[in-house]
Amino acid sequence: MDTVAETRTTITVRPDLADYRGLLKVLNLMEKESQVELKNDVYSISSWTATGIQQAGLAHPYYPKQARIVAETVRAARDRVPTVYVGGGKGRVSGGANAGQLLFGNEFGGDRNAFGNANAFPNGGFRFPPRTSREGRGNTGYWIFPTLKAMQPEIKRKWFEAVNKVLDNWARTP
Repeated sequence: MDTVAETRTTITVRPDLADYRGLLKVLNLMEKESQVELKNDVYSISSWTATGIQQAGLAHPYYPKQARIVAETVRAARDRVPTVYVGGGKGRVSGGANAGQLLFGNEFGGDRNAFGNANAFPNGGFRFPPRTSREGRGNTGYWIFPTLKAMQPEIKRKWFEAVNKVLDNWARTP
């Protein structure tokens, strides 16, 4: 899965499509009915993925109130490829932060010693859980990215099934 930061408060999760450009061009050539059928099938995959992410957020071991607010913003998109949006301006916690402002700190944690302990409240509590371990060019995350990593093989299988079904039906249509 590839992630694209649309704004500082929202992430879009969708596959890296570099290897599928030719396939997407073919899908654009299909008649509207086939495209709608594909988008409906893919929307069910995106909804299944969004539900898995939401459930993982509700079981977040640290700062469950923050995670619940972020999890409530997870939504599926209707597209040709499985796409899920997380974050945005919805939800508020005491202090006025919205879900998008909590998103990255709740997912990846915060450095306990950064900026002279700016990550701590005056009462000694911390704004976010401890920073997660490094993985690749980033961090592992607590619930969004580990869930996506676990779901990825099934997402890919279901998507290829949906595409093949629509292409087979399209090829049979005179």
